[in-house]
Amino acid sequence: MKNLYLLLVAILFISCSEKKTPRTLMDLQGQWQFATDSSNLGVNEKWFLKTLNDSINLPGTTDTNQKGFINNDSTTLHLSRPYKYEGIAWYRKKIVVPEHFKNKHIELVLERSKFSKVWIDSTLIGSSKLLQSPQQFNVSKVLTPGEHFITIQVDNSLKLTPYGNVHIYSDDTQTNWNGIIGKMYLEASPKTFISNLQVHPNINKKKIDVSIEIGNALNLSDLNIQFDIKKSHDGKTTQLTPKTFNIKDNKAILEYVFKDSISLWSEFEQPLYELTATILNPESNDVKTVSFGMRNFSVNGTQFTINNTKTFLRGKHEAAVFPLTGYTPTSVEDWERIYKIAKQYSINHYRFHTYCPPEAAFIAADKTGMYLQVELPFWGGLESDTIANNLKEEGIAMLKAYANHPSFVMFSPGNEIWGGHDKVENVMLALKNYDSRPLYAMGSNNNIGYLEPRAYSQFFVGARIPTNGHSTKGHTRLTHAFADAEQGGILNTSTPSTQVNFDYAVNNMPLPLVSHEIGQYQIYPNYDEIDKYTGVLKPRNLQVFQKRLEKSGMEHLDSSFQKASGAWSAICYKAEMEAALRTKGMAGFQLLDLQDFPGQGTALVGVLDAFMESKNVITTESWKQSCNDITLLAEFSKYCWTNTESFQAQIKIANYSDTIVDTVIDWIIKDENGNTFKQGSFDKQSFINGELLDVGTLTLKLDGIDTAKKLTLNVTIPNTSYSNSYPIWVYPSNQKIVIPKTVLVTNTFNSTTLSSLKNGKNVLLFPDFDSIETKSVAGHFPPDFWNYGMFKSISESVKKPISPGTLGILTNPKHPIFNNFPTDYHTNWQWFSILKESRPLILDELNKAFLPTVQVIDNLERNHKLGLIFEFNVGKGNLLVCMSPLNTIKTPEAVQLYQSILNYMSSDNFHPKQALKYSDLETLFNN
Repeated sequence: MKNLYLLLVAILFISCSEKKTPRTLMDLQGQWQFATDSSNLGVNEKWFLKTLNDSINLPGTTDTNQKGFINNDSTTLHLSRPYKYEGIAWYRKKIVVPEHFKNKHIELVLERSKFSKVWIDSTLIGSSKLLQSPQQFNVSKVLTPGEHFITIQVDNSLKLTPYGNVHIYSDDTQTNWNGIIGKMYLEASPKTFISNLQVHPNINKKKIDVSIEIGNALNLSDLNIQFDIKKSHDGKTTQLTPKTFNIKDNKAILEYVFKDSISLWSEFEQPLYELTATILNPESNDVKTVSFGMRNFSVNGTQFTINNTKTFLRGKHEAAVFPLTGYTPTSVEDWERIYKIAKQYSINHYRFHTYCPPEAAFIAADKTGMYLQVELPFWGGLESDTIANNLKEEGIAMLKAYANHPSFVMFSPGNEIWGGHDKVENVMLALKNYDSRPLYAMGSNNNIGYLEPRAYSQFFVGARIPTNGHSTKGHTRLTHAFADAEQGGILNTSTPSTQVNFDYAVNNMPLPLVSHEIGQYQIYPNYDEIDKYTGVLKPRNLQVFQKRLEKSGMEHLDSSFQKASGAWSAICYKAEMEAALRTKGMAGFQLLDLQDFPGQGTALVGVLDAFMESKNVITTESWKQSCNDITLLAEFSKYCWTNTESFQAQIKIANYSDTIVDTVIDWIIKDENGNTFKQGSFDKQSFINGELLDVGTLTLKLDGIDTAKKLTLNVTIPNTSYSNSYPIWVYPSNQKIVIPKTVLVTNTFNSTTLSSLKNGKNVLLFPDFDSIETKSVAGHFPPDFWNYGMFKSISESVKKPISPGTLGILTNPKHPIFNNFPTDYHTNWQWFSILKESRPLILDELNKAFLPTVQVIDNLERNHKLGLIFEFNVGKGNLLVCMSPLNTIKTPEAVQLYQSILNYMSSDNFHPKQALKYSDLETLFNN
């Protein structure tokens, strides 16, 4: 019994010694007194000493508490806030400080707010300008045990945040909320306490260097510090050997060498370490714990490495779009959910556009293996020394708060910075000298990519490189706005192939090159999404667009438009991502976006909606064919072939996994009915990780195909989920167009055309474009870039051509007009020459029930009913109109469609249901 007693005492002593005396927290969340102060009367009238006449729940915002001014604005530029407030707001709360807070160092911590001032009773404690890291106030001198009032003034006036339209407070995204979000508490610690603890891993030497700072109010000259480290991985926790240090100063760098092997953090494995530092002196036994990971995210030539292995960033742009709250989540669970969705699409990298998320986002990224690029809240020209100093202060606070997290790998000063680059350099050099753990850039797409990187830059993010950036060969993505590149860039100007890459850009940029905001393909909305907006932001923009669609008589087509434009958008995203992956030495890409951006004119560019929920335009399995750690690639010169040619493709593998791939590669080509045309395998090979490698060449003759066919090439790694597929179209060679005697083909709408129709003739009309220029839009191949309204105004302001603004086609592939022309219900690569040379006709004045056979989907702002191919019954005759001059385009696909149309018009299937009067016809085709 005596031994049992001694054992219990020992256990109790160990338990107490392990706990030391942890810091004490007083949670301040709950109900606070509240008042708005748009006239700025509060300080003079000493509101910090008065009971405020309203109440509010914190953490929260004026929006979540339905405070502020009623906002009836129905702008289409972004989502709308029913309650809007900009200016000073006051928050006041009575607290009772416990006795054990006596003679302690006490800090008030607000995880995230806007510009703030704090009073304790009648004493002004100070102010904070920090937007992207916790605001901390030393209240030790005034918070004695007993009753006190805390008063916080928060000012979200935009004049106090002159950083541009940044996503930390823009109504385009996170909203310019007023309030306090996240954790808010009082923390009591010993008077001599650990004020800063930063861990610098060195995986090559199996050690960490720990920078420690002491707030030494007791003026202790000899401090004993103990390090306790534990590792957590796969549900197991391992306690490592503790180590004790003696330091003489208030700042020190202490080395801890691991005795055993270390576990490395990456996108593939997420072992996490936790360092607890304890002051062992009798006068102070403060404890501080930080999490870290053993990893080295570095640069090797033009690529990044993770733990000395090359990696490729498959990135997503993150703009703080959270429609239910209007502000970024502060819980780890919320961010884990977000990252896990992105991981389903094999995203391994997040770029936070002109903002930095709260710590929960870093913790979740540490757990899920996500590489983060964060940014200072800046967008514009940095001309002010005051703003530069504010940004430096913001950056240092961010590094102190978040740089221990292994997920924090990259740091940028902001987005598309167009001036003041000397000041930007001074800020970033100061941050880099302060903390070298992240990699630093001079900005994201500075001067729209035309600015050379400066010496301190460790990577380059741009839509083009400065050298020959005006030419498509200097581009680092397939699409741009018409205002930034001729006809929008590569995808709208070059014959489609899978051989496009960014070799020129990479070869002329000595740093790791990450392509900036790739994609930006509009997808038409399904207006059922409106019902999802049950929070603080309302989709009045979508409601306006929905009414415009209703006015056009096409309100029943929104889901069909989304399905067709979304399928085409996903195909274009595939082309974007593969162009980057097939570029040897490229460092990565940053999508814009996996999800929608409901601001800046409403840019619905995601395959996910604003809630990170699928639009069902592509499956995760199909998406990952071209976005994965292992990606199989087929390079061939064109998608459309003739049966006298031999199809040839170079098969490659981009292996950015954590293993060497030792395998055969299988391939198979099937027709639309699933019948095998050809199949085979490449011999077993070893494909090292971190490289783009050749597999072999696939060559096969097409002479056995005598009718137009769509084939699909599938390339797979057997017994894995890694595969890729590509469509190709094969057409009969040298096909001579046979015009049936029953069909009149004409380019002119005139009396002869009318006479033919009156006499019962079938007429195929390829209208002369000059006659319908004002009643049509120009041909365009990819989905429109970003959104129509924003870049229309930009193009006009810089006197550049305006994009046609269309989103691809919608059709019925089973319509008999396509009996000899295989097609999908949406645009695909075989439509390139047909659409590029087209001029879709505006059919708004026709019967609202009438729909074209092939409809070009207009953007959600304009909502024209656009016809590419459509037909009418006119008197005794029938008219089919094609707004692409197939009779002059010589590509095999255009010739094939022309013949398929003629075959249809001479068949029993050609019976147009829509009747049109002669007078209406004349109105339609004459200016």
